Amino acid sequence: MPVSITANSSARYAQSSLVKQNEAVTQGTLRMSTGQRVLSAADDAAAMAIGTSLKIENSGLKSAVLNATSGTSMLQIADGALGQISELMTRLQTLAVQASSGQYDDATRILLDGEFQGLKQEIDRLANSTTFNNVSMLKGGKDYLLGSGSSTVADGVKGVRFDELVVTGDRSFRYSYDAATEQLTMRRLDDATNTTQTVDLTPLLNASVGVGVDLQGSQALEVSFSLLGVTMTLGAGFQRGTSITNGMTSNPGANITLTTPTFTPGTMNFPATTAADMALIGVPFNATTGNLTLPITASGDSSLGGTVTLDAIPGVSYRIGLGAVGASGAASPDLVGAGTTVEVYIDAQDGTKTMVGTVTLGAVSSAAAGTGNIVLDIGGGLLTATDSGEIAPTHLTYKVGTGVVTGQDTISVDVPAMTLEALELTALSVTSQFNANEAIDKLKEALTVLNQGRAAVGAQQIRLEAVARNLGVISDNNESARSSLIDVDVSFEITEITNNQAMMQASIAMLSRANQVPDILLGLLK
Repeated sequence: MPVSITANSSARYAQSSLVKQNEAVTQGTLRMSTGQRVLSAADDAAAMAIGTSLKIENSGLKSAVLNATSGTSMLQIADGALGQISELMTRLQTLAVQASSGQYDDATRILLDGEFQGLKQEIDRLANSTTFNNVSMLKGGKDYLLGSGSSTVADGVKGVRFDELVVTGDRSFRYSYDAATEQLTMRRLDDATNTTQTVDLTPLLNASVGVGVDLQGSQALEVSFSLLGVTMTLGAGFQRGTSITNGMTSNPGANITLTTPTFTPGTMNFPATTAADMALIGVPFNATTGNLTLPITASGDSSLGGTVTLDAIPGVSYRIGLGAVGASGAASPDLVGAGTTVEVYIDAQDGTKTMVGTVTLGAVSSAAAGTGNIVLDIGGGLLTATDSGEIAPTHLTYKVGTGVVTGQDTISVDVPAMTLEALELTALSVTSQFNANEAIDKLKEALTVLNQGRAAVGAQQIRLEAVARNLGVISDNNESARSSLIDVDVSFEITEITNNQAMMQASIAMLSRANQVPDILLGLLK
């Protein structure tokens, strides 16, 4: 390469090196200032993606640790109150045994009963006032009896729970599932409001068991319809690829023609006794599948005046078109014609009729006398809640994971109600020997309930403490993994900055010398 005055290659090389070293020092300074090795996805795309994911997960884990710790404290409060109630009941038992002895007369027993009643009131006060963050733990709630128009087990439903703050009386509901959109819908049926709520299961199922995979083994998923006060627990029997709908099957036989028959289930004014009403129909109704089989009969060729009717079924009525509702247990009028609609009613226990669905027929005709049937799914997805008059335990659920699988990401505990009404102690007294003996038996039963509840609370306390410790270890390890991917290695980065600064100084020195070369070459011209 020739020696040139205009092309100072040495200076350009030194300048290029200086720019490179300056960028390296600047980058190192930024890393040290922020404490992060990866400042953007361009620095390390994989580390950025994994580190961000770990950061998000760790945030959830820390919240789960807090939940488990708070849950332990909450149960500790419940256990403390149960301990106090246990001591009070022990004293009640002592008074009852004392009053049942023959050396006391009824006047003395009345004196003992004064303390007895005071202790009972204190038990009731404790049960009603024991709360955590305004959540009552020992008061209990309304207990509902669950009824269904078909087998919920076949649909993969493990359980249904009703929120007494929303479900304030007897109710009926129907659930349906669209496999194409993976949306589970719950609809209220017992009034004319027809309130509906839909939950998209895709993010819930994918978050718990992976894309396109059903719940497996003991896995369960709680789906909350808060607007309706219903919580449904789905189990491994739930198939996300299978829809749950109320359809119909038409088997009219060779001589009867039904054009494009369809079935639409009823959606309102279903009393909470509807499931029981369906069961009273008898053989035509299958309580397992929810199917109602309606026999259909043709008297002859419809073009020659033959009729086609739905047969009489005790407890079932029909309404054709805009006509009147037929008598219970009577056959339907003639169906022959175009655009026929048939409303199907069943007898309710209160003497009214419940419209359970509508069959729409494009046309009906017959070629000769014959028989067949149509099968309507009137009970599928039907749920009823009836107040049992009992007091249910308090159901507490703690979120201890970052997913939604019941038993894996949530822990539940049922704390039995400890009010006098729940323990059946309201009417107890020791004013007589007979009353005292009765009190002894009732108190033993109540103590059994209390001890079982206290054992359940204690077991879940131990479990939540173990969960909190385990989550803490997982969180620490996640944070360590995230740190190794994202955070700066201080000793390494200081070394790199020192080296780059030294190289910068060398580059500056060489650039200064390179810029002197043209002056040296000009000296040759003198």
